[in-house]
Amino acid sequence: MKNYIKYTKVLFLLFALGLASCELETSPTDAIEKKEVFKTVAGNAKVLNGSWGQLMETFNTFANPGFGAILRANDAMGNDVVLQTNKYGFGTHYQFSALYGKGGTNSQSWNLAYKTINNMNNILFNVDDAQGDAGERRIVKGQAYALRGYMYLHLASSYTFAIDNNPDAPSVPIYLEPTTAKSQPGKRATVTEVYNQAIKDLEEALALIPEGYARSQKFQIDQNVVLGLLSRANLYARNWEKAKEYSDRLLLKANYLMNESEYKAGFNDVNNREWIWGHPQTPDQSNASYQFHFLDVTSKDSYYYSFNADPYFKELFDEGDYRKSMINWAPDPSADIEKTSVVWMRYGKFKFKAGQIADIVLMRTAEIYLINAEAKARLNNGDAINKLNDVKRARNAALADNVTGNDLLEAIWLERRKELFGEGFALVDIVRNQKTVVRKKYEHEKIEYSYVVKDEEGNEVTKTKTMTANGHYVLNFPDKSPFVANSPYYLYQIPNVEERENPNL
Repeated sequence: MKNYIKYTKVLFLLFALGLASCELETSPTDAIEKKEVFKTVAGNAKVLNGSWGQLMETFNTFANPGFGAILRANDAMGNDVVLQTNKYGFGTHYQFSALYGKGGTNSQSWNLAYKTINNMNNILFNVDDAQGDAGERRIVKGQAYALRGYMYLHLASSYTFAIDNNPDAPSVPIYLEPTTAKSQPGKRATVTEVYNQAIKDLEEALALIPEGYARSQKFQIDQNVVLGLLSRANLYARNWEKAKEYSDRLLLKANYLMNESEYKAGFNDVNNREWIWGHPQTPDQSNASYQFHFLDVTSKDSYYYSFNADPYFKELFDEGDYRKSMINWAPDPSADIEKTSVVWMRYGKFKFKAGQIADIVLMRTAEIYLINAEAKARLNNGDAINKLNDVKRARNAALADNVTGNDLLEAIWLERRKELFGEGFALVDIVRNQKTVVRKKYEHEKIEYSYVVKDEEGNEVTKTKTMTANGHYVLNFPDKSPFVANSPYYLYQIPNVEERENPNL
């Protein structure tokens, strides 16, 4: 990590995020501020919120706006997203060459994670001696532990195969103190050790952040967010009882599942009652909104509309499930319907707000229901099917009945695919469950597509034309081998520069 340390020894102060307005200030602090900022609780809070802004808003390329780009990459490498061939962004992820090449997204992921970890280490090293209110100190300290734990959870679940595949597999280094140019780069910890660190950090956060803490904005980490992250981390680490315990606790406090009109509103607003955690956007702070140019495949305001659905994905939904009605064949939103001859399966889940901004969802109650269902299914707890059916009922889907054992687990994993499409879980679920990517070429090359135009008198006229229908076109790995479980093509790679500079890896 020598190269990383050289690069980031002062990065913990690059950005400041205004708490009241959530506006990102990109001017670096001066040397005096670097020395003085940690002397007060308010200064530590400034570093905490600046780190969040850096994590979520940093652009490397147009395809990489912050940590959300990692979530988009994870879905592009799954079963259900079909990347549009002639549109920008994430095509190499869809083809499984992006991560295997060790650059690009690997560097983005590595740098964002370890910059954030180092920022949090600086806070945790200094905040106990900072001047200020003791209650505020606890909250800042707890949030720093939580954000560090979130980063270690990302690293554990992305750089190594499932923990039960090999609990002692080498993963990534763990750093618990601030690094300087003189710091020794770390060796790789095992995947078990990295998961344990993530969980330990999150448990520290849970003990520190009061249950009564009322955050001013939804990007801030409160006790519900920590309970959700603990539920997620323990599920991935296969600690079924703990995953059940934490998700039970959270569902006692936050159990709302959005209705049909809310679901169809565009997944763009942190004020949605089901969102537990999200990153808000404003006209003055909107870098992360760029992700919606990939996710929004139905609005003319969108540039790329490239995250289309596999036609077979629609067949996974029951009749009457309102999510199914949101998935339909359509040409490019900006295309002249009379001139185009190509359609893709468009899932109208994500839509820009006015002004091409959109908030980024990071955690929803539906995920917690499905974590709870999966953990209970592993424990042979009869409530598992009830939690699965709570989500299905909210979406007007057919309820599961008399399903047990592995069939119940498969039903829960399928519901995760349907419910969490586009939210960043596809690749993680494949890896942690030791599954394989499953893609099939769409059998019908041509379809009859109906559309409405206006005639010369302004009357609506329905017309039909034969269109080329697109489905999956990447059906194996770059070396032409078939998709398999536990493939190195699924894993994030330690960047080449890190391997060269860190002799302890």
